[in-house]
Amino acid sequence: MRMAFTPLLNHDDLQRWRACSRRFWLHRRGGPAAVSQPSATGAGRTARDADETAEAAVVHGPGLQAALRASFPRADLIAAPGTPAEWAAAVQQTLDCLDSDRVAPEGWAILGACLTSDDRAQVRIDVLTCGEQGLRLFKVRYATVGDEADVDAVALWVHAAARCGLRVQSAGLLLVDTGFIYPGHGCYAGLFREVDLASVLGSRPVAAWLSAMRTCDRGPEPPATPGAQCTQSGGCEFASHCQAGEPASSLPAPDPQASLDIVGRELAAELRQEGHADLRSVALQRLGNLRHRRAARAIQQGGPVLEPAVAALMQALPYPRYSLRFDTIGFAVPLWAGTRPYQVLPFQWTCGVQSAAGQWAQQGFLADADGGDPRRAFALTLLQALGSAGPVLAYNAGFERSRLRELAQQFDDLAPALDAVQARIVDLFQLARAHYYHPVMAGSWSFKSISRAVAPDVPVARLEDVQASSAQAAFARSLQRGLEGAARQQLRAALQAHGQRETEVLRRMAALFEAGAAEAAGIRH
Repeated sequence: MRMAFTPLLNHDDLQRWRACSRRFWLHRRGGPAAVSQPSATGAGRTARDADETAEAAVVHGPGLQAALRASFPRADLIAAPGTPAEWAAAVQQTLDCLDSDRVAPEGWAILGACLTSDDRAQVRIDVLTCGEQGLRLFKVRYATVGDEADVDAVALWVHAAARCGLRVQSAGLLLVDTGFIYPGHGCYAGLFREVDLASVLGSRPVAAWLSAMRTCDRGPEPPATPGAQCTQSGGCEFASHCQAGEPASSLPAPDPQASLDIVGRELAAELRQEGHADLRSVALQRLGNLRHRRAARAIQQGGPVLEPAVAALMQALPYPRYSLRFDTIGFAVPLWAGTRPYQVLPFQWTCGVQSAAGQWAQQGFLADADGGDPRRAFALTLLQALGSAGPVLAYNAGFERSRLRELAQQFDDLAPALDAVQARIVDLFQLARAHYYHPVMAGSWSFKSISRAVAPDVPVARLEDVQASSAQAAFARSLQRGLEGAARQQLRAALQAHGQRETEVLRRMAALFEAGAAEAAGIRH
């Protein structure tokens, strides 16, 4: 028998219920993986809270709290509560701030204001500040646009505030202004722009939603309703629970490596109309595009296809050969003076150098946490490593060319040398698309996909040794203040190893293409 007083309803509950009533119902009963996720905004959270995931660090940047404090320098911060007792204390602290007889000074706000309404809604408001005719509520998004979930959250906040007897003048979002240029010294005033939500909040019947949620919570388990919500935003934690109740399909699971969609949706639709389930049954003559035909050949023969003509193209390239990879990052909250929100900034290059005798040496640069803007050092060390002659091998080289062009625009004195490097770049992506296909690529030409084909034993996807999902995540974590030296060094070592693995993939790709079709036939899965 359930207790009469169930947990209060919060924004996370609302998000789950709006997406799937069954997910909401299961989570309220403490089903598997039923852990409340922190708000993506992070406003009013401590630095430790903001860094709980590597992805959050990538989006926000180490200046997260400084940026919000710059907009509200006299703010009162209420720590995120966890237990019922902490919530009660946080609500009382919020009310004490609001009941104060003092005149709110300019720049005052409550960051993380906590309220509990009489209809059992529980909210934590990112920013609650004073206007001329009442309170102003803001949801902070370290992004350039908001979404429907943001509007739902603000509508819930306004509802709870009104039920608590507070007069709300306005409610909206604080979004990142991409025109902001960081002057340095922690001066983030002007980073955010306000977006008023008054015109759309009326479309959110929050009171009716809360009533329906309470009814759902008290009722039996809702039926499963499979749909897009099962896989969006990282997927549902209860997907296996719902699938367990579905009848087993008599049809074999589709093979993504032979999918008709590899040749494009329009042609795939035609092939399905003709009765094909995948590319294994499609006659090669049916495919007019040479690249599609090559993919179908590889799928039907169960191994890679490499056109012999690519060998001559590779053999014409002189030595030394430089295999080059860049790692970049873009912070919502700029870290280095003179940079903008989300500006793509290079922080690591890795270069493998191969001599005519076959010798292979790795070089690299990785920005230091205390070194300031790394772009000039990045460019100088790169130019020194690449010298003045020899092909520079890259994959999908438009990315490297764009970064070199940006560096040349930033540093006039280095521009001629950087422009000369661009002219030396050989794009292995273009060679691969014109001459190669392996079934394990499943239609994808990403670096990760072709790595599985040409270097299946080289892991490039994650930095498992430091539990980071990407190089950007690891680098962002390495910049956090207060990080122990050993932990920072471990992250840096993982980043350097990551870069070396990627250049090793380029080396193997070049060797495979140069050897021609005979060696390609030896790489099978």
